[in-house]
Amino acid sequence: MNLDKMMSVEQMQRGAVRRLPKMVSDFLDGGALDETTLRRNREAYEAVSLRQRVLVNLERIDPMTTVLGHGYDVPMIVSPMGLLTVCHPDADVAIAAAARAAGSLMVHSPWSGVSIEETFEAAGGRMWEQIAFWRQPGETDQHLSRARNLGVDTIVVAGDVAVSSKRERDLRHGTSMPPKPPVRDVLDVALHPRWVTRWLTGRKMTWGTYAISGRPIKMSEMERWMESNGGNTRATWDDVAELRRRWDGRLLVKGIMTPEDAELALHHGADGVFVSNHGGRQFDGQPGTLDVLPAIAEAVNGRGAVIVDGGVRRGSDIVTAIAAGADLVAGGRPFAYGLAAGGRAGVERVFEILLDELRTAMGSVGSTQISDLGAHVMNGGSHPPGRPAVHQ
Repeated sequence: MNLDKMMSVEQMQRGAVRRLPKMVSDFLDGGALDETTLRRNREAYEAVSLRQRVLVNLERIDPMTTVLGHGYDVPMIVSPMGLLTVCHPDADVAIAAAARAAGSLMVHSPWSGVSIEETFEAAGGRMWEQIAFWRQPGETDQHLSRARNLGVDTIVVAGDVAVSSKRERDLRHGTSMPPKPPVRDVLDVALHPRWVTRWLTGRKMTWGTYAISGRPIKMSEMERWMESNGGNTRATWDDVAELRRRWDGRLLVKGIMTPEDAELALHHGADGVFVSNHGGRQFDGQPGTLDVLPAIAEAVNGRGAVIVDGGVRRGSDIVTAIAAGADLVAGGRPFAYGLAAGGRAGVERVFEILLDELRTAMGSVGSTQISDLGAHVMNGGSHPPGRPAVHQ
């Protein structure tokens, strides 16, 4: 696949779909229930139009920014994603290295098939760690200790995983651990020999950061391990406050979709909020993240960082999200598409595409710096922007 000919995230998606068995591409693209929230994430961006300005000095368009002590060459980071091993055996290692090369960073998931240590090394330290409140507190404590020992400076609390989701695409494919695919999927997998070869000869499917009796968790054990540890319905804001007392670095809460929860996150010691509906994969029927972002940003009002993911596919979407109140924009699927289509080089190409489109969009709205972006660049937005300074 000639990655230089990939001109958009959508084109990269099509390339990934060609390389992946249907059961894997549906796992990547699918959402919960009727996938209404999944669609709303994208539709929210498509409904926004930006205000073109002309005859502005655009000799130097600078998309760099600084948030929570990190500088970014592009204000787009990689959202946490689990089991990227199914897309490509290099998985998180490839994405972490590509994000580092792009002057960005990735958030490593506790559901990753690659350990926190291996990913941190590939990231050159430019990595945040997502933390889950497992049912067995010892697993969370051990994970936190490993992050601290590595020198991770920011953790992201997964706030929206207390209950499990129903993803009907996955159910139709028998996507469990281990998989139980119907005959049609077995035949489809056989039509993807390159993927099969990578699956058989590449990285084994495990929960990379977790183990049973000191050894990697086998695929046949993964579902049972999750039944014992996942979906902690007892986790509350008190757990966030306790985590805050034990963690000296920065702390974000992910899954924030209302101003009320943003206030609670800050009240319990968070340094910022991650506006996210899990890419439409957890709870269907709620708004797109861009729809709720302005009210959440207004509630935070510069007291913490605001990060948003969900539905970003173009550089102009990054402009829109920042104009609507985000300090940083995040994405998962675009980088998974790049990974599936071309490994690390594919992820790097996605960053290149988004950065090029971002520069064009910034110039078109007459903004040469990220700090210039505000609601005034959107049709129907206010002027002047009156946006609080980026939280550092």
